Amino acid sequence: MMAEMGAAYRKEEGGIYSWMNNSVGPRFAFIGTFMWFSSYIIWMVSTSAKVWVPFSTFLYGSDMTQHWRIAGLEPTQVVGLLAVAWMILVTVVASKGINKIARITAVGGIAVMCLNLVLLLVSITILLLNGGHFAQDINFLASPNPGYQSGLAMLSFVVFAIFAYGGIEAVGGLVDKTENPEKNFAKGIVFAAIVISIGYSLAIFLWGVSTNWQQVLSNGSVNLGNITYVLMKSLGVMLGNALHLSPEASLSLGVWFARITGLSMFLAYTGAFAIHR
Repeated sequence: MMAEMGAAYRKEEGGIYSWMNNSVGPRFAFIGTFMWFSSYIIWMVSTSAKVWVPFSTFLYGSDMTQHWRIAGLEPTQVVGLLAVAWMILVTVVASKGINKIARITAVGGIAVMCLNLVLLLVSITILLLNGGHFAQDINFLASPNPGYQSGLAMLSFVVFAIFAYGGIEAVGGLVDKTENPEKNFAKGIVFAAIVISIGYSLAIFLWGVSTNWQQVLSNGSVNLGNITYVLMKSLGVMLGNALHLSPEASLSLGVWFARITGLSMFLAYTGAFAIHR
């Protein structure tokens, strides 16, 4: 749909608003675009608390936000206050211009992209050193997660699959700057969708090389906010074990995997906040 709309309105600069304006009129175009931009506010509010997880991981090597207590406040309250402070700080910085901060956060964005390459190369290395053995047995019919045993629960995973394409709609505003957009824009969107699909599926499969559900992810302290850093720490530990390092050295390697990931994600979040502001 995006490819078709982009090709049809290849000279428009307004992106989604222009598409909807020409399709359903300015009223619904305004409502739709307003809701789209409002979703950024919701995202920033929800992420302002989550941004402290990678920061904590960078400092301590693991998520310690569940143990932060200040002046008798519970960890949830502390993180909430930090989230408010973060929103204020980002607003002040963004109002003064983001050129300087953009240079720093660009490094985080590149590092986050490189994490996928790290996952691929390290997983292949572990697989070869372990003689093709997976930490999690391969089963395409049943999930190791007890919460995903029913068909309805499995269907809920579609939400995560769709979210993998989140943000791709933003390129609609660049269609007028694309050479031969009626062909190239459509091809680019389709190519991006294919890459995302393959990459998403491959990444899920590769995590089974270094992570066992019962040993790593069944812990009650693991959640959607810190699972990335738990997985990266497990990846580092398994690499150390595959290289026959000492338990202490393997654990240290895993901690540094988590810390580098935390720093990368923190810088990437900072850049995303500055841009959305």
